[in-house]
Amino acid sequence: MMVSRPLLGTRILDLTRLAPGPFASLVLADLGAEVIKVEERNFGDPTRYPLSLIPGGRDSTEADNQPALFRLLNRDKKSITCNLKSIQGRVILMQLVSGADVLLEGFRPGVMERLGLHYAALQENNPRLVYASLSGYGQEGPYRDRACHDLSCLALSGWLDLNGAEDEAPALSAVPLVDMVAGLWTALAITSVLLARERTGQGCYLDMSMLDSVTSLMALPLAEMISSGNSPQRGSSWLSGRLACYNRYRTEDGRYMSVAALEPHFWQAFCVAVGREEWWPRQYESNQRALIADLAALFRTQPQHYWVELFSTRDCCCEPILSLAEAMSHPQMQTRGLWQQELLLTPVNARDEPSAAAPKLGEYTAQVLAELGYSPEDVERLRSEGVV
Repeated sequence: MMVSRPLLGTRILDLTRLAPGPFASLVLADLGAEVIKVEERNFGDPTRYPLSLIPGGRDSTEADNQPALFRLLNRDKKSITCNLKSIQGRVILMQLVSGADVLLEGFRPGVMERLGLHYAALQENNPRLVYASLSGYGQEGPYRDRACHDLSCLALSGWLDLNGAEDEAPALSAVPLVDMVAGLWTALAITSVLLARERTGQGCYLDMSMLDSVTSLMALPLAEMISSGNSPQRGSSWLSGRLACYNRYRTEDGRYMSVAALEPHFWQAFCVAVGREEWWPRQYESNQRALIADLAALFRTQPQHYWVELFSTRDCCCEPILSLAEAMSHPQMQTRGLWQQELLLTPVNARDEPSAAAPKLGEYTAQVLAELGYSPEDVERLRSEGVV
C-alpha cells in the first residue's frame, strides 16, 4: 500500500466518459489527485444510465439514481456540466485549464481541434499543462477516425483469435480488458510526465490508444510466433489449452478447477498430491491430448470442494474457478480490502478517510465556478443560457 497520496494537490480535468478515461482518472484520484469530471449538461456520462436508456437525451434528474458501473468508476470525483459547443462554455474550460495540471479527453481525433481546445491552444494558456488524448486508434494512421469499442481492439490486436477452445468461435471477454488496460497505461503515462515536468517545468501532449494498449500485452503469443515461425492457433498455444499442466478441468459437481503447475517442481508436487507420480515425466510429452484426458478423468471423480481441500496445503498452483460473488467474499480478497461495501478500490488506494460517492450530474458546478470568480447570479444566468 502507498504510504501517502503522491498526487495530492494535482488537479485533473476529465472530459472522458464510458470506461477507459474514467478508469484512468479513477486511478489518479486514488493517488490523491482532485478530478473534475466535465460533462455535457443534459445527459452527462452515458454510464449514468442503464444500457436501455443510453440512446437519446435524458433530463439530468434521471442521473440521480446511478447505475453501479458509474458509481464504481467515478467515486471520489467532482462533476461539473459545461456546454463546450458554446463560446462561454469554452471560456470556462480555458479558465479551468489555467489552474489545472492535466486535461484528459476521450473524443475522436479532430473534435478538440474543431472546438479550438487542442493542445497548442491550451498550452499557450498553461505551459505546464499535461494534455492526454485517449482514443481508439490514436491520433494518426488509417483508422484514426473510425469508431471503436473494446471488442474492436481485441479483434484487431489478434488477442480475440487466440482465446477459446480449438475449432470453436473465439471466446468473448466478460471483462472489458482493453478499456481497463488503456486506462491504466494512460494513468501511468500521466503520472510519469508529471514527474518529468518537475525537472523541465513544461507540460506535454500524450497520444494514447486503446489498440496500442492491448497490443502491448501480446509478448507471450508473439514470442511463440517468433520461435515457431507460425501464428499461434486458438486453444493450442502454451497458455490456452495445449498443456495438461496449465489448464482447467470440470469436477464431479459441474464446477471447475484450474491447474497452473507450469514449472517442473509445481508439476511434481501436483502429481504427488493426486497420487499419480507416474505422470511426472509426462509433463511436456508430445501427446498432450492423452495427458489432458487423464487429468480430466481424475478431476471428474470428486466435487470441487474435495480438490480445494486437497490442494489447500500443497504448493502446486491449483485453485478453484470461483464465481464473481465467491471471489469477492474469498478470505484473501477480504484481507486485501479492495472490495468493500459495494465499493471497488484500486491497488494504489491508500486514503485514510472514507471514499466519496460518485457525484450527481453537475453537483460541483456552482462550487467550481465560484472558485473561478463567478457569482451565484452569474451561475444562474449561465444555466438559463444553456452553458452549464
